[in-house]
Amino acid sequence: MRPALEEVQRLDAYLHETLNEEQRMEVEIRLLWDRDWQWKLAAQKLAYQALRLAGRRQLRRELDGMHTRLFG
Repeated sequence: MRPALEEVQRLDAYLHETLNEEQRMEVEIRLLWDRDWQWKLAAQKLAYQALRLAGRRQLRRELDGMHTRLFG
């Protein structure tokens, strides 16, 4: 697997708290000294926030459409 993809997967697992204790500590130690990883983690958090917001907006549009169809 490509190293960049492995990093994304490791940070994803860290954010979703699915790492075991040793893996979590490895990530946290690397985050302490690797500014690039700090930026990648921040970018991944922002991406997840954007996806959640987009999903909420889409759901709101769908619910509004349903309401309009049901209640005019």
